[in-house]
Amino acid sequence: MSAPVARAARARPEAGPFRFTQHVGAVVLAIALAAGLPACAELAGDPGRTPIVRATPLDAEELASAARLHPGARLGAAWRLESPDPRFGGFSGLLVERDRLLLLSDRGWLWSAERAPLGRVPFRDGSWRVRALRVDGRAPDAEDLARSPDGQILVALEGRHAIARVPRGALEDRPVLDLEARPLPEPLSGLPGNLGIEALAALPAGALLAIAEHGSGERHMAALLGPGGPRLLAYRSVPGFAPTGADHRGGWLYVVERKLSAFSGFAARLTATPVGDPADLPDVLEPALELARLSGPGIVDNMEGVASEPIVPNGTVRLWLVSDDNFSPLQRTLLMTVEWAPQVLARASIRRFSRTSSEGSSDSETERK
Repeated sequence: MSAPVARAARARPEAGPFRFTQHVGAVVLAIALAAGLPACAELAGDPGRTPIVRATPLDAEELASAARLHPGARLGAAWRLESPDPRFGGFSGLLVERDRLLLLSDRGWLWSAERAPLGRVPFRDGSWRVRALRVDGRAPDAEDLARSPDGQILVALEGRHAIARVPRGALEDRPVLDLEARPLPEPLSGLPGNLGIEALAALPAGALLAIAEHGSGERHMAALLGPGGPRLLAYRSVPGFAPTGADHRGGWLYVVERKLSAFSGFAARLTATPVGDPADLPDVLEPALELARLSGPGIVDNMEGVASEPIVPNGTVRLWLVSDDNFSPLQRTLLMTVEWAPQVLARASIRRFSRTSSEGSSDSETERK
């Protein structure tokens, strides 16, 4: 929730109905998704038009009240994004680069803006550009973004159950990007239309990890795609959550999971798992750490995308999350950051190892005596 709305909610009696309206919206959306209604439809728009996007900082105290964090993690800056442009919304994936922010809409629009130093807004005013994605002349249901080690931007496509490549250099001068889509292997290519690949991460050695929303209970279908051919895996979430976005950096796989309840609205879970050599991935991938869990009606929304970047020189990683508002006036587009220091975990492990080793040495000395 934005700061002005949060202050108004605390000051005015009608704040309760406002929250109730948002909650009812989540209930309606839950029913629609349960019924399998399509989540995307193409919107008309002029790809060459420069849009206006406003960023309003979220209330830090309110956001903190909705968060449960790993000891090595902390909440960073967060904003609500708004635009009168009809193409704005439905963001299911993002990439954060040194000088550019990319947001992927599930209605086939790729938004980009020049980065600005973190402060009141994370982008430079007037720098937004929108490009139309097309596969065989039609807007795809695009769900996640990844950048391969060789610099290629990849797009996960739901419905078509495919991975598409953005033409090199196309972001510089083309308002319409024609993508080359390659179908996923069976059984991923036979998934239900709206329960396909939601999360895509580029791993070392040219491998890709694709994770589907579809699954049995907490086990979600996944695949390791790479030079050695496809390998079927499973990703295990916690009860009620489903994976919606992924990224890999510095030997860690980051996955954001979403939960939608008719009683409590949206919740999100951000996890980290050490992943080095893709060949060593287990058949069932289970997150090692929960970095953050966010919940609360009217505070958290439908978090779908995650991207990571290093904060030099201290080794901290900044994780960006974006929400999909489903183009609904009852939902919001949120851009949030979580900062995590993997070295804190490493130091804790070293301390535990040192204590264990010293205790073992003492025991050995006692035995020798």
